[in-house]
Amino acid sequence: MTAKKPKAGPRQAAKPGRDKPGKVKESGLRLYWPRLFLIIPVLAVIWVPSYNRIEPELGGVPFFYWYQLAWILIAAVIVLGVYLIETRITKVTQRASAHVDPGATGDVL
Repeated sequence: MTAKKPKAGPRQAAKPGRDKPGKVKESGLRLYWPRLFLIIPVLAVIWVPSYNRIEPELGGVPFFYWYQLAWILIAAVIVLGVYLIETRITKVTQRASAHVDPGATGDVL
């Protein structure tokens, strides 16, 4: 009988800033607290009685419509702010590509 050779597993990509020896892993709420700001536009649009009226008009457009469109722009600014805060807290997004093994297998999609 011959001994079977163990199969080599797939190569893993390095995860920068995560699970380093001697570093305590931080909880999800502490790292991702800025995401709580994303609740603001959701609540502003869900509370319909606050903007269910015609006046004041802006350029002939009733308040009901331009209020909702204004929240699209406000929400985009909030999402940008959350992204910038999170990338500074986690320090993963900007340098992630520098630490990845080019020969590592991974998800295509």
